[in-house]
Amino acid sequence: MQPNRGTADIDASPAGGTDATDLTHSPKVGLVREARVARRSVGEGVADHIRQLVFFGELRDGERVPQREIAAALGVSSVPVREALASLQREGVVTIEPNRGAFVNGLDADVVREQFYIFGRIYGLATRITTERAEPSVVAALSALAERIGAEGDLDALLGLSIQFQMLIVDQGGSKRLRALVTPFSRIVPGNFYVTIPGSAEVTRRGIAEMAGAIDSGRPEAAEKACWRFIDEIGELVALRFR
Repeated sequence: MQPNRGTADIDASPAGGTDATDLTHSPKVGLVREARVARRSVGEGVADHIRQLVFFGELRDGERVPQREIAAALGVSSVPVREALASLQREGVVTIEPNRGAFVNGLDADVVREQFYIFGRIYGLATRITTERAEPSVVAALSALAERIGAEGDLDALLGLSIQFQMLIVDQGGSKRLRALVTPFSRIVPGNFYVTIPGSAEVTRRGIAEMAGAIDSGRPEAAEKACWRFIDEIGELVALRFR
């Protein structure tokens, strides 16, 4: 799954940035810590903050989301908090009950594994279609990205490159509806995916190399299955956090 850049913007794979908030530098974000949200994407920044609280267990399954406390911690009004919750309900992170508030749909190992499984099949389908179309410029670009990913040691740079790889495949091999399905699955893990999930960088380098090799040699089924294995392995690493 596309690595999440702070989960505020999906450009998402294993991953899913710093585009909307500065809240992802700490592994845990308390409800009352003071934080700044960029003006250009306040709602996304608030949504990212709530995702972090859920992922790191500060908001647990069934708990009411403390909207006033979150607004105060981020220095925003109630409007972007409500906007964020509406977005998070579409992603399945919360459920909004009329006149009662928003309640957390928590994560556990089974839920995480299920979501990555589904994501892998969507991403795999796009990979198969991209391979079948075999646009020379796209194949060359994916091979070049895979080579850079294999050699990249900086985790921030690796995140950006792997996002480019994933989105090139999804843009090339997916319909608008398929591309829309990618977004929620790419926002599960907050912050830099490779920092948050130990071992995921190595899995990404290996998985993308296998995918790129199958794409370059024109083997659609092998490329699709390589994607499945890659994302399933990433999902198992994320699930380890919840066992």
